[in-house]
Amino acid sequence: MPIDRIDARKVAVAIALGGIAGAAVIQSHHDQKRKSEAEKDDPEGVEWICELVWGLLDDWEPPDYEREDDYTDDLVQFLRDELSSERGDDGRRIGVTKRTKTYCGIPDILIDDRLVLELKVDPAETEKDRLVGQCCKYSQEWVTWAIVIDMPDERVDKLVTLLDAKSLNYIEVIRFNLDAQEYDDQEEDDDEDEAD
Repeated sequence: MPIDRIDARKVAVAIALGGIAGAAVIQSHHDQKRKSEAEKDDPEGVEWICELVWGLLDDWEPPDYEREDDYTDDLVQFLRDELSSERGDDGRRIGVTKRTKTYCGIPDILIDDRLVLELKVDPAETEKDRLVGQCCKYSQEWVTWAIVIDMPDERVDKLVTLLDAKSLNYIEVIRFNLDAQEYDDQEEDDDEDEAD
């Protein structure tokens, strides 16, 4: 489960930007110019896919991998499995594409040509800067969420502050803390042992 489980129960999966509550699952723009092309073209469809994926991210429990590519592969497979029975309003299946070349770059995950997920595992400063640049570019075309895995709270806060300072507060930052997940899993095992 993303984030610390206690935080997840209180708010949701995201660390919201610019005072937006965690329940806001699509970019909340006051300025039409800041909306992605996908939002402008199909606001209801974008909202639907974002709400659907938002809920699924709450259920994603990745193993502890060594490489970012492994997390990306795991999340792509998870989303494909979970979305396999879902259909868009036009009856077609929801596409989940890994690292497809677009004119905006190569996003980690592109969902239904409406939502991009860009993953980073405890990114160093240069990777964090790259993440901001990638998300900024992708957000012109699609709703864009930055998924950071095992990134310390203070560094996540700095990332959120940076995005806000650059008026990129419509890019959601979703944090997964695997250490907390392992701790919570151990607590559940301990509770079950005590019940026996």
